[in-house]
Amino acid sequence: MTSLKLIAIFITVLLFDGLVLPAFFGFRGSFLFVLVLIMPVLYLGLTKNLVFFGLFFSLILELFRGLNFGVLAMPFLFTVAVIYLTQRFLDIQYTYDTRFNLSRSGLIVLMSVAFIYVFSFFYRYFDISTRLPDGQAFRHFDILSVLTMVLEALALVFVFNSVFNKKSDYL
Repeated sequence: MTSLKLIAIFITVLLFDGLVLPAFFGFRGSFLFVLVLIMPVLYLGLTKNLVFFGLFFSLILELFRGLNFGVLAMPFLFTVAVIYLTQRFLDIQYTYDTRFNLSRSGLIVLMSVAFIYVFSFFYRYFDISTRLPDGQAFRHFDILSVLTMVLEALALVFVFNSVFNKKSDYL
């Protein structure tokens, strides 16, 4: 059942990020596609199924956006490796009882923003066609980008809190 919920969230985000937000609002600076890859791993814990779905979703996003093969998949795998090492080092536990906890939601939002930057670092490394000059390498550190990431991550945390509301959805 978790996989069907993830697929529904992915399709919804794909439609919003690719069609609705740019068409109606002219909003092209969205990080939803990266968040929908990273958030399940942070929210539900790292499992083989979530890595498989994230890899599958990243390949679908590559096709949808017309990117080269592996441009999103490789950074996703490296970001998952960093998430795994971080979770092992900090000994993070996932429990059903704390899912509506405000401090945990804030922590997931901050971790999501941090791992978006990790993902973008690996993305710049693997995507040869978008190599930036050294002066523009950190152009995502402006306040508008960070605010966009935080608001989108908060929205996805709310969606995940609403959709994954059973103990069987967790590890």
